[in-house]
Amino acid sequence: MIKNVFIRIIVWCLALMPLSVSQVLAQSNETNDEAELSEDSVVNIIAYFGKNDTLTYVYDYQDMRVVGEDTVSVQTLSRNISIVVADTTGNGYTLEMISNDIKADDNIKKAFFEKKFFETIKGEKVIVKLDEYGALQGISNWKMLYDKAKSLLNDEANTMDKETFKGLKGMLDHTINSEQGMMGMFPELDLLFGSHGIQVKEGQNNFVDSVSSEIPVTYKYIAYNDYEEDGTYAGCFTMALSETVIPKERFSGLLARGLSNVGFGKEKKIEGSIGEFFNKELDGDVDIKGYESREYYFVGWPRKTVTIKDSGTENIRSIIARRISCTSYSLFNH
Repeated sequence: MIKNVFIRIIVWCLALMPLSVSQVLAQSNETNDEAELSEDSVVNIIAYFGKNDTLTYVYDYQDMRVVGEDTVSVQTLSRNISIVVADTTGNGYTLEMISNDIKADDNIKKAFFEKKFFETIKGEKVIVKLDEYGALQGISNWKMLYDKAKSLLNDEANTMDKETFKGLKGMLDHTINSEQGMMGMFPELDLLFGSHGIQVKEGQNNFVDSVSSEIPVTYKYIAYNDYEEDGTYAGCFTMALSETVIPKERFSGLLARGLSNVGFGKEKKIEGSIGEFFNKELDGDVDIKGYESREYYFVGWPRKTVTIKDSGTENIRSIIARRISCTSYSLFNH
């Protein structure tokens, strides 16, 4: 039981480390001035979307807990997504996104709420705003979605245990009660548009980030343009690997800071209450690894994105994988 509790808590440390390829590529760009970058071969991740572009995707989520060499739990969630470009201007794009056919394991509390939430908004258009490069700006009708989630939770209050209700209510009150927070309910948006608006050198680069995180993160990224046999541009590809190691003696403090930042109380008090537990239960330093690959069509629509976050010690690990894949597309003006 104690291992299950520990392995769930350790997932919080993922939020402490910048493992996104968009951050990797953006940071690596800071070492190159515009003149130098423009003279070399580059990869541009830019949207060239047309009004009425219509695409369908499948989003998959998998959460695994591993103790030693044994996988002690596997939890999954998936849903189908359709996207239509409702409007294009010189300043950006407006998309209408609809989620359908959500499937989730019944034993995931988070997935329970997500499943109910997406059933409630089934057929409802989520209005997504992008800038002129395709970078995510927000959700225009987030307040309507929040109100639906709030009504759903109140309606379901008598059907769940107190612990589950308290956890979901805390998520509602502290996490998704803003436009930024509501975007967290749609992780596919980052998978689709998290790297748009970035220009990077083609090829491979390795570096260490010691600025944006208290614990240095090592990165390796690869980016290249893809061409047909006749030389026609076919799209681009990026891949990033990252890793950081949190010393055992610093883990409690960093985790307490992360929990405090999302509303779980004062940092010192949290650290005091969990410090003894982790000093006893941790069997070594905490290793956090990230993997991300993105494939794009020639007009900047994502073909497939995969992210994997693997964190824990040598004997206790949490692995979270997300993937979104295009199943059909109809592009206009191209």
